[in-house]
Amino acid sequence: MAIACLVLCLVGCGGETAPKSDSQTADKEGNPLTAPVDYLGAVNQAKKSANKKLSLVGLQKAIQQFQASERRLPRNLQEVVSSGHIARLPEIPKESRLVYDPRTGIVSLSPNP
Repeated sequence: MAIACLVLCLVGCGGETAPKSDSQTADKEGNPLTAPVDYLGAVNQAKKSANKKLSLVGLQKAIQQFQASERRLPRNLQEVVSSGHIARLPEIPKESRLVYDPRTGIVSLSPNP
């Protein structure tokens, strides 16, 4: 009798939840039919993000080189280009703009207003 109560208690308190529907599973795991397209989209986004970061790093290095050779920070980004420390300013997405602080020498991307 005690064993039967123990078995019923364990089975009743198992805490199992209802099985997930296909739409809930697909949301978390992705759709196998669109997986190649999803993957290529993610790779493209990662590439764009990496290129933006590399461009900013290269520009920041050029500013540091300018500062080392001229013993001051450039007044603007065009001065870094005209001094020959970088060939041209990096291309950035249309929805962003380069922001340069001549007091600190730091360049960042900011969304266009």
